[in-house]
Amino acid sequence: MKLPPIAIGAGAGLLVAALLAPATGDAIGKLGAARAEHARLAAIAADPAVASPLVAPGLEIRAADIAAARGAMMQRVQTLAKAGGVLVEETSAAPAAPGIAVLRIRVSGAEKAVVAFADTLERAKPLTRLRRWRLDPAPGGIRLTGDLVAAWR
Repeated sequence: MKLPPIAIGAGAGLLVAALLAPATGDAIGKLGAARAEHARLAAIAADPAVASPLVAPGLEIRAADIAAARGAMMQRVQTLAKAGGVLVEETSAAPAAPGIAVLRIRVSGAEKAVVAFADTLERAKPLTRLRRWRLDPAPGGIRLTGDLVAAWR
């Protein structure tokens, strides 16, 4: 008796399905676990009651409001510039996200002094970083222009 080709194909298909069943079941199980983890993390992210700090304790600027935080940043820029022999040409407020203070600065001076000023500004506490910065040649040295960013509470 000769088997029809459809029967041979159906038999081969059932054999392949039986061989792939364990791998398919494992993949479906992993997919279910990943979806559950995604749902758990989405619930945590959506909960506004859990506010994680932006920086480690002690690295933020302690201030009553954003204006006071920017004032503290301006004072720090002035102090470090005076100590390093750098001229502060401009400091101005810039828009920022909640909990962040941004200060636009423009300073100039001798190349070594300006680079040392930027290094000291980023290394000392409270934690501040130059988000965007640019160095341009200026008469007698260089000019640093940038946005100074710090977390405040």
